[in-house]
Amino acid sequence: MKIAITGARGFLGRHLVTEFAVRGHFVRGWHRPGSEPPERLPWDAFGDHDRDAARAAEADSADRIEWVPGRLGDADASESLVAGVDVVVHAGLFRGGPDFMSVEADPLEYFDVNVLGSLQLIEAAVRHRVGRFVFISSGAVHQRVAADRPLDEAHPQWPETLYGSYKASVESLVHAYGWSGKLAACSLRPTSIYGVDDPVEESKWFGLVRAIAAGERVEVRGGSKSVHAGDVAAAARRLSETDASIAGETFNCTDRMISEYEVAHVARRLSGSGAEIEGTRKEARHEIVTEKLRRLGMRFGGPERLERTVAQLIANG
Repeated sequence: MKIAITGARGFLGRHLVTEFAVRGHFVRGWHRPGSEPPERLPWDAFGDHDRDAARAAEADSADRIEWVPGRLGDADASESLVAGVDVVVHAGLFRGGPDFMSVEADPLEYFDVNVLGSLQLIEAAVRHRVGRFVFISSGAVHQRVAADRPLDEAHPQWPETLYGSYKASVESLVHAYGWSGKLAACSLRPTSIYGVDDPVEESKWFGLVRAIAAGERVEVRGGSKSVHAGDVAAAARRLSETDASIAGETFNCTDRMISEYEVAHVARRLSGSGAEIEGTRKEARHEIVTEKLRRLGMRFGGPERLERTVAQLIANG
């Protein structure tokens, strides 16, 4: 299949491009006008059993991957991106500040580009008769959680940030276009995403792992429901390939609760350091239900993927 990916140059985007290319699909990815496409994709983010496929994909990546300039809110770029593709994976975001949760710019501009820009992209997909549209949403739509019901896809969306509100707004567009039959659109809703970033210093837990490997004393308290970027990419591919109906649907995407306490102890064991670790393991207050995605055959990396990631941080840090 031909896959169009927005935000393809970002942390998750690089994993999306890699996942689809490794599995034999042709990828057309956006990169920001004036920027250069990444020189290297995270081929080593896959498990041992995928290394041969990863090497093969890297060898012929020039034939599998096409980079085109574009950004959310650009009508012409949206038309060019989706023309002739089978699936659109929308992971792009206009940032209003130094990170994706910050909105230091004009909130009206932030909402205009991200929500109306997404609608513009959806409409372009409809005009070009794209087969499927996968929107990468976020667990930030659930920053308030009801105590009397499971945290599944039917739970009310109660964001506390403009970022979460934007994601919830586009999810509503996905419902409207998917359930009306205009476009086979769905939402994939990952929680906190981890993995080895480029540069490695920007990776989640990098500072903690480096301190542990150096034998420093650390204090740990935090944690979050987390999922590896490679698992999010695999879930997006599964939604693109499945024979099941996904139109209008939302799919929670999280592996498990990962505390800084666990990361620190894994890092100490793998590095062989004598670092002193103070603090306790943070526990999840609410369990996110992921059975809907698992029924499509999705399996998450679990503790093994966390260990591989920490090992990579130690080796590269």
